[in-house]
Amino acid sequence: MHKLFIPYIAASIFLLFLFPGYTSAESARSLVESGNEAFKRGDFDVSINNYEKAAQAEPDSAVLLFNKGDALYKQEKYEEAFNTFEQAAAKAMENNDQMLEAQSRYNMGNSAYRRAEIYSRDDMQKAFEEYKRSSGYYQSAVKLNPDLTEAAHNLEASRIAAKQLEELIRQQQQQAQQQEQQKQDIANDLKKLQKEQQKAAEQSRELAQNQQQENKNNAAAQQAENQESLTGRTREAGEKLQQLSQEQNAELSDEKAREHVEKAVKQQEEAQKKLKQNKVAEAHEDQQEAARELQNALQQLAKSQEKGQKNNNPEQGQENQKAEAEQQQQPEQQVTEEETGKQNEEDSPVSEAASESPENIINEELENRKYRSGRGATGYKPVDKDW
Repeated sequence: MHKLFIPYIAASIFLLFLFPGYTSAESARSLVESGNEAFKRGDFDVSINNYEKAAQAEPDSAVLLFNKGDALYKQEKYEEAFNTFEQAAAKAMENNDQMLEAQSRYNMGNSAYRRAEIYSRDDMQKAFEEYKRSSGYYQSAVKLNPDLTEAAHNLEASRIAAKQLEELIRQQQQQAQQQEQQKQDIANDLKKLQKEQQKAAEQSRELAQNQQQENKNNAAAQQAENQESLTGRTREAGEKLQQLSQEQNAELSDEKAREHVEKAVKQQEEAQKKLKQNKVAEAHEDQQEAARELQNALQQLAKSQEKGQKNNNPEQGQENQKAEAEQQQQPEQQVTEEETGKQNEEDSPVSEAASESPENIINEELENRKYRSGRGATGYKPVDKDW
């Protein structure tokens, strides 16, 4: 798979400095300071352990969660880091700490970006989804704190990475479609060859029953020429199949199909040799076997094509099942046009996907926060101990 190259991303994806906590509880402060010192010297297991112990005394601290997320990130545990930064963002939101929430969401974007880089090695679709997620969190961080220039820079970088990966996915799908078409062309050739080979076998059987030796010799020579042509075309089809297998990650069924074609060629060569020797009855048996091998090759190719179609369009089968289920679950009573409109809007896959995207969820929350702020929210109380 092609490796994404964005020359300026490495310098811009980094974690913010730790926030050294302060507390009136000396034990918690000591644990935080010890955790910070362990972090600086790269002993991240110790730092995480100290932050977790300090959190037992200060469960409402978003900073402790942020620091723990930093340590997990340094250990390249990006999934755990993401979840911890998410908890830190939620705590910061509860504490009305918009700056720390922005930095937590920024690091959520960093974690998602790193996961995308890992996925890009073997699953481009998942990598693309993670790049889109990281863009959403970078954007929310910028909205919360417009001065967070690193988030703005990484937002642009993640969008470029997603766009590049999307193009690679498109090219890969296009290549897969072309390969499937080539495979279909080969299957058509083999189907035609199988029919011709079966017909040639029948002609040899009839010729073997011919009692006129002179005509039999001439016919056998003509049969040998026809068989030579069939053999050459079958060999060419096998070479095309082999080349196609080398260009892609060939399925096991592709390899089996190629083996059957090779066996067919060997049987054809034997038949051709025996026809030249006027051993028509024996040639008939070889021709029959060659026809069977070509039929087996076609069956294996059919399996490969069926699997290829599922891989190229994995949602097709699910959509068909969903459509059948919906038809079976039609309501017995008619509903009004207004009710139908609401139901269609709620069940729309596009609407559902859009509403559940990280970027839209975050933007909706930010807008709701502005609305609550405008009404003059009164439920907030300052925490007892400021970290």
